[in-house]
Amino acid sequence: TARTTLRYLGCGEPSSGFAWLRCETCDHHRLVPFSCKGRGFCPSCCGRRMAAFAARMVDQILPAVPVRQWVLTLPWDLRLLLAWRHDLARGVLRIAFRVIQRFYRDQVAAAGSGPGARTGSVTVLQRFGSDLRLNPHFHMLVLDGAFLRDDATGAVRFHKTLAPTTSDVERIAEEIADRAITWLRRQGVDDLAEPDPDDLQLTLQAASVAG
Repeated sequence: TARTTLRYLGCGEPSSGFAWLRCETCDHHRLVPFSCKGRGFCPSCCGRRMAAFAARMVDQILPAVPVRQWVLTLPWDLRLLLAWRHDLARGVLRIAFRVIQRFYRDQVAAAGSGPGARTGSVTVLQRFGSDLRLNPHFHMLVLDGAFLRDDATGAVRFHKTLAPTTSDVERIAEEIADRAITWLRRQGVDDLAEPDPDDLQLTLQAASVAG
């Protein structure tokens, strides 16, 4: 709307309004411009949320261990389906994490530390690509190793693993693809290459996937 556009243009501009903050202890003054609080593509609001999310991940959630980013992209014929069906997207993500966790567990076991190791991850679903087409894909921050409990002492220790090789990544990608396709077929779903023409939102999403 026009009102939203005007708020977006004035986001972070003191001339569009601000709060005047003063510290009663040291008498320091600071002007804090109002934000549009938009959830679209406002650089100011999105940048602030991104920084706050990153700080929370580092300070409160992720342990002080190495972290590796895994990015899971989807075939063209599945992008509209998983963008439309969030339950299926979550199912594919669960499959991907289980395969990746098994890789780390096997790495720890092969190093002689024993079975039963577990890793963890935080995943963000990004719904568009660099060209702004509808392109759902997963950015997974996975602990680059696994935690294992010592049966004798009960202590939990993190075991760093070697970086995955190109062949490791290829094998993991193939296993995720095979398991995901098998699971999706068991759900009785097909791709949405031919959306219902009466469903305007789905038609627009299909056009966005196709560019």
